[in-house]
Amino acid sequence: MKASNDQGKKFSGQEILRDLIPLNSLTENRYKEITGTLTIEDISAGSYLFGEGDRDNRSIYLLDGVINFIDASGKVTGVVAAGTDPARYPIANQQPRLITARAATKSVIAYVDSTLLDVMLTLDQSAEDKSILTSTATSEDWITRMLQSEAFIRLTPSDIQRLLMKLESVNVKTGDTIIRQGDEGDYFYIIKSGKCSVTRLASGEGWDVPLAELSDGDCFGEEALVSDSKRNATISMITDGTLMRLSKKDFVELLKKNLVHYMDYKLATAAVAEGAVWIDVRLTDEHSRHSFENSINVPLSMIRERASGLDPDKKYILCCDTGRRSAAAAFLLSQRGLDVCVLEGGMNKSIPADLLGITTDTLPAAAPAGIINLDRKITAGSKSQKLAEKNNVSDQNTGRLSILQRERDMARKESLHAQNQLAALRQDFAALQTYMVSYIAKSALLETAIRDEKQARTVLTELIDRMAEQAMSPKKEKW
Repeated sequence: MKASNDQGKKFSGQEILRDLIPLNSLTENRYKEITGTLTIEDISAGSYLFGEGDRDNRSIYLLDGVINFIDASGKVTGVVAAGTDPARYPIANQQPRLITARAATKSVIAYVDSTLLDVMLTLDQSAEDKSILTSTATSEDWITRMLQSEAFIRLTPSDIQRLLMKLESVNVKTGDTIIRQGDEGDYFYIIKSGKCSVTRLASGEGWDVPLAELSDGDCFGEEALVSDSKRNATISMITDGTLMRLSKKDFVELLKKNLVHYMDYKLATAAVAEGAVWIDVRLTDEHSRHSFENSINVPLSMIRERASGLDPDKKYILCCDTGRRSAAAAFLLSQRGLDVCVLEGGMNKSIPADLLGITTDTLPAAAPAGIINLDRKITAGSKSQKLAEKNNVSDQNTGRLSILQRERDMARKESLHAQNQLAALRQDFAALQTYMVSYIAKSALLETAIRDEKQARTVLTELIDRMAEQAMSPKKEKW
């Protein structure tokens, strides 16, 4: 890469940000939006910006200081200094990271979400999007808020572009009913401007119960589209405004496929054995009758309020009778950044018949292995004996499987521990190598100083000897 004429130049404030690539190609409004989400951070010498193999989805720029690139062996393979042409570009921007970056000196970095930056560039460079978006910063706030939500941040830039092209703008007035409880789902909505109220008809009563208030950038109408069911609430405008709507067909193609993932029963039980958690989204009465052992019961109507209490580091497998309610719950939890999957086909269809314990049509259906069924009954006689023998063999196999799973989990933990130790050793080795380079440089300086001191001592000794000889020799008489 050819260095620019500004190589070595130091920047400050907005000047350096506006010179960064590709921020320098954004229009003024887009530039203000992206710098509004940009983070500037001081880092100390020796701190790591990222490691090889990391996926952080950040575009990182060096504003001040020096950064070293380190390979897997701990060797320094490259250097970037602030104010040079390479520092105008995101640092080693491949994902996953191909190399480790460490601060060689006290430095200042700036970073921004890579997906958001890519989307802003796509919008700026696509002439078609001007049919939906105006040029005012106020009208673009809803886009920034929308793109930063989990529902959209997982989309590829091309899918986001297609979605924006499919959105239809609708002007609405105060009091307009946008969706009505009990209607079929037809559109997904994003609020561009204005405010909405969410209400639900009280069970057995004749009045609406207020649930929430939505504003710019908020989305609604997804549950009926994901679960292919009726609208479960009424949403009305409480101010004038503008909505962006997406048809059910486009919603399923562009959004649902990215946020709702399915897993068959075999893979789901394997995931649970490795630490995933069942979430049963049916009603409490349904869950109490029969359910997966150790499953958490969070009815669909309570998913939003209970989502914050779920562990973001765990994987959750969502289930219900048919898969419809769990699909709607999965969409809502995915929007909030949780790792979730839906039991494919639901509990009624996805669980193999042999696991249900069904042998003849005279025997009542029993719950699958791992399911607690309070209504389970077994008839007396030979059929009961055969079923008991079958269950005994199944218990033995389950016991052996549990032992193998525990051994596998222990091996995985030991492997992970070894990998962590190796990573720590690599970091220590890299730090030691840097120290060694510094030590060698200091040693060379010290050797030079010692050599100079010896030479000076020799010269001084010779001078003293000459002066002593002159002082001790008899002075010649003058005639």
